[in-house]
Amino acid sequence: MRFVPLLVFAIATSPMAAAADVPADLVAQLRREIVTNAAAKCPDSAAYSLARPDATAGPTVVGLGMYFQDLVALSDVDQTLDVDVYVVARWRDARLADAARGLASADCPLPAGSLWMPLFEPERLRSRQTFYPDRFLVNGEGIVTLVRRMWAKMSYPLDFHDFPFDRHHWTMTVWPVESHADELIVVPLDRMSGRSERLSLQGWRVGMLRVESSTASREQRSGTFARFDAILEVARDWSYYAWKLGLPLMLIVRMAYAVYYIPQTAVPQQIGLGTTSMLTLIAYMLTLNSTLPRISYLTRADRFFVGSAVLVFAGLMKAVISLALAQTPRAALIERADRWGRWLYPVAIFANFLAAVFA
Repeated sequence: MRFVPLLVFAIATSPMAAAADVPADLVAQLRREIVTNAAAKCPDSAAYSLARPDATAGPTVVGLGMYFQDLVALSDVDQTLDVDVYVVARWRDARLADAARGLASADCPLPAGSLWMPLFEPERLRSRQTFYPDRFLVNGEGIVTLVRRMWAKMSYPLDFHDFPFDRHHWTMTVWPVESHADELIVVPLDRMSGRSERLSLQGWRVGMLRVESSTASREQRSGTFARFDAILEVARDWSYYAWKLGLPLMLIVRMAYAVYYIPQTAVPQQIGLGTTSMLTLIAYMLTLNSTLPRISYLTRADRFFVGSAVLVFAGLMKAVISLALAQTPRAALIERADRWGRWLYPVAIFANFLAAVFA
C-alpha cells in the first residue's frame, strides 16, 4: 500500500482539541502509533453503516492532516497553486472494532455506499485528480484511517502590493460538506502534516506547514462549522527580478542621464538619445508585462517603473527645451539646466529606488 509509510508517525492533537472536550481515551487512541498487519481481518460487511458513529454521544471527532509531497507551480496571473498532497482523516467507529486485531490495523478496500466517513470540501478548488482507489485502515479499537493522495489546483487571493518583495500566508481551508459543529469537530494531526524538503516550486522560499482547527460560520450557510486550515508561508525570491528587471531598467535610466553631458552644440544628439531611451523603456515594460501580476493596483515594481519613466521623459524634455532655446537670448539657461541636472538626476534615481523599496 503506497501510503503506509506515512502512517508510522504518531498522531498528536493540538491545544484546540482539549478545548473541545474530546474524551481522554479518544485522544490517547489518536496519538497511538499505527501498525499494519497483513493477517488482520477486515470488518464483516454487516458491521458497516452509513449512520454517524455514536451520534447520541455528541459530535464525532475527526483528525485531519495534510502532507504536501510537492508544490509544483504558483501562478501570479491566475493566483493558483498546483500541489501533490496527501490528506489523512482519522476517526473512531466502535462498530468496526474487533479485539482479535489488537492494536494492529487491517488494510481494507473501501466499501462504496455502506461506510460512514466524514465528507469535506476545500475552498477554492479548481480541479483535482486522485492517484489510486481509496482504501482504509482500521485497528482493533475501531480507529479508522483514510488516506488520499491527489493532484489539486487551488486558488487563493494574494496581495501583491509589495511585489517583488511580497510574502504570503497561502492557506488551504477545508470545511465539512454538511455537518455542523454539533455533529462533527476537527482535530489537527500535527505530526501527520508537513511538506517535503525538496519541492519543484521555483522562485519562492517555502516555510514549514502549519495546521489549525477552529469553528466558524460560512458564507450563505446558517450555523457554525468545523474549519481546518493548512497554512504555508511563501516568500518570493526577489533576486531574479533584481537582475532581470531592476538592473536593465537602471541602465536605461542612466543612459538618459547622458543628455546632461552632451554639449549644447549637439542638441539633435541629445534628442536622439532621449527618444531612444524612452522607446527602449516602453519596449522593456511591454516585454515584462506578461510576467508580472495582472492586478488593478500599483506594486513596488510598478512605482519603480513609473518613476524611471518620469526620469527618462525629463531628460527628453530637457533636450527639446534646449533645442527651443538654443537660438534665443535665453540660451544661457541651457548651461544652467545641465549643471543642475548633473547632480539632481542621480539624486532622483536614488530617491526613486528608495521610494520603491522602502515606502
